[in-house]
Amino acid sequence: MSKTLLRFVGLGFSFFLVACAPTVIPAGDPVGSVKITQNAFIASDGESLPLQHWGPVGDPDAVILGLHGFGDYANAFDEAGTTLASDNIALFAYDQRGFGRTATRPFWSGIQSLVNDAADMLVTLRTQYPGRPVYLMGDSMGGAVAIVTAASRPWWMDGVILVAPAVWNRDMMPWYQTAPLSVISHSLPWLPLSGQGLDIWPSDNIEMLRRLSRDPHMMKSARVDMVAGLADLMDLAHQRAGEIDIPTLLLSGEQDQVIPPEATGAIAKDIRASNPDRSVVCLFPDGYHMLLRDLNGPTVIGDIRRWIKGGAAARDFSCTLN
Repeated sequence: MSKTLLRFVGLGFSFFLVACAPTVIPAGDPVGSVKITQNAFIASDGESLPLQHWGPVGDPDAVILGLHGFGDYANAFDEAGTTLASDNIALFAYDQRGFGRTATRPFWSGIQSLVNDAADMLVTLRTQYPGRPVYLMGDSMGGAVAIVTAASRPWWMDGVILVAPAVWNRDMMPWYQTAPLSVISHSLPWLPLSGQGLDIWPSDNIEMLRRLSRDPHMMKSARVDMVAGLADLMDLAHQRAGEIDIPTLLLSGEQDQVIPPEATGAIAKDIRASNPDRSVVCLFPDGYHMLLRDLNGPTVIGDIRRWIKGGAAARDFSCTLN
């Protein structure tokens, strides 16, 4: 263990007895019906979550709800939404609580709040587009939320698309990463963490990464209690992946430096075992973590389109089917 990490662990234990608990700002009690406006998803507690939309409003062939990743916001689906719109597929995405342009940024809202928001939005889209298939697509952290939502409320969607889902659970992490996180999240919950200095590349699209670095709606660092909340979410998603029994498309990149391949491979095995006839696992040899925005992003989005349109044979996919 490094000297720096040892100092963090010691600091955490020193403050443990006098510190506050992690801050969680969950959704409030329901005060009205959920609804969609031009620029917002109004949740059941009245919270306004910024909303973006791509594609036809009136009569789409299919509808997708996109859930963005940790530190990101709804604009994560701009490339996918723009491309899918040309095939008459509508994509909606909102800023999840605690992220992007929401009022509760930068505080964790809790797993239940994230899942309830996704389920409520799916219900709203089903009501707005009767007779049209509705899919849930989760990217990274959003993929973990999508797993829990699909496992617990499958009746609100016709299928789930998992894009590099965040499923690196604590059981697969070395102790020197989980122990400090557990201690510090209860001792110094306000301590910001950032990925600066780490030799990790989330994408091969350097120009896109530069744009994101200048985007004020992207989180450049996160409170440690948010990271602990993400770890809880990844644990639960890893546990529940094998319970999904609806059509599932899992996409991952072999160059992913954020979520270890063995973590994604473990849930792929669970999904195939529990749902062998309705699951597709897609591997992209040149894919990084930000699959939809990598240089190979258009190819990934093309496979998503083919899967949604249905009838695609194995030879039609650009990825390696596993």
